Amino acid sequence: MFFDLYCPQRGWLHRLDPRTKFGVALFGATLYITQNDVRLLVALLALQHLLFLSGRIPMARLLWVWRQLVRLLLFIMLVWPWFAGRGGHVWVEIGPLALTSAGVADAAAIAIRIVGMSLWVFFILFTTRQSHLVQGLVQLGLPFEWGLILAIALRYIPTFFFTIQHIRDAQAARAWEPRGNIVERLRGMIPLLVAFIVNVVRTGDTLAMALATRGVGRGTPRTSRIQLRMHPLDWSMLSVSLILAITLTLLA
Repeated sequence: MFFDLYCPQRGWLHRLDPRTKFGVALFGATLYITQNDVRLLVALLALQHLLFLSGRIPMARLLWVWRQLVRLLLFIMLVWPWFAGRGGHVWVEIGPLALTSAGVADAAAIAIRIVGMSLWVFFILFTTRQSHLVQGLVQLGLPFEWGLILAIALRYIPTFFFTIQHIRDAQAARAWEPRGNIVERLRGMIPLLVAFIVNVVRTGDTLAMALATRGVGRGTPRTSRIQLRMHPLDWSMLSVSLILAITLTLLA
């Protein structure tokens, strides 16, 4: 089984050149880094969601990103305010630690930045085929070997993650459940680990044969059937993103 983050849609975001998406994501991430006003960060996050929905990125995928980050966000909101300093109104004070309005605002800003920058990364993965993504990086100057490594990572790391999930479900259906102390739990994970290693070895063997049949590693220049071209929509999107990033950065 293979898991691909790409969402096959016919939205206008999908039609953008991968290099345009890299630039837009970079400018968008820059905005989150340079802005400190929580209200502006919330507005940027809302605008980002509207942009993605207008490009037919499914809401289910955006909610999936939120679910992956929810534990980290809760940790930040619960811990960060106590160590962010004593600015603003003090709500609770316990020894050297203090919960202040400024600390909560700082924690909220950090959480929003993490969500926004993560969404920009997933925006590229959701709207770009892996072959086009790698070709875009190669045309930007990335060596082919590095692009191939990235393609393999994007292809198989999510696949291995879901393989572990399927193995866990299969073992749980056979009444497998690690219990006891930490040593007993680790010992109980051995069947899961063995099944996963067997799957990885089989996948690696298949991948090695596939690369060998395509002449990878011969050292000769390689061509690609994918020819990327910038269109007026790409230049317009880059221009608007650049102007917005520069304007808000200078105002900040």
